[in-house]
Amino acid sequence: MNSILFYDGDCGFCQKSVQFVLKYERKPTLIFASLQGEIAATLLSPNLTQNLDSVVVYHNGKILTESNAVLFIVKKLKFPFFLFFLLKIVPVSIRDHCYQIISKNRHKFTKSRKNCEIPKENTRKRFLD
Repeated sequence: MNSILFYDGDCGFCQKSVQFVLKYERKPTLIFASLQGEIAATLLSPNLTQNLDSVVVYHNGKILTESNAVLFIVKKLKFPFFLFFLLKIVPVSIRDHCYQIISKNRHKFTKSRKNCEIPKENTRKRFLD
């Protein structure tokens, strides 16, 4: 089963992160959807689709957020990026605190949404909305 990676579709940093995942994924197992889209509204609670403070992964009926979602994603990436999965040994409270700092400042890391790349034909089908 493919997992769905939900991201803030209005965030340049989030869009760049999706492009990074597409480039470095070992196998094309993730599919993508915007937190502002219909799929997110159907599968996720309103607090996840309205606050937009976290990347969200939907996998086998479970919802992963913040650092747990990131660890799930990096585990699917090529070397050396999957080594970040070793951060799993760090307590969740510390990992999530670091995630929240990055999340709150993510708009400072990239310019506006105008930097969004159009997915190539072979990856376009992996985007749900």
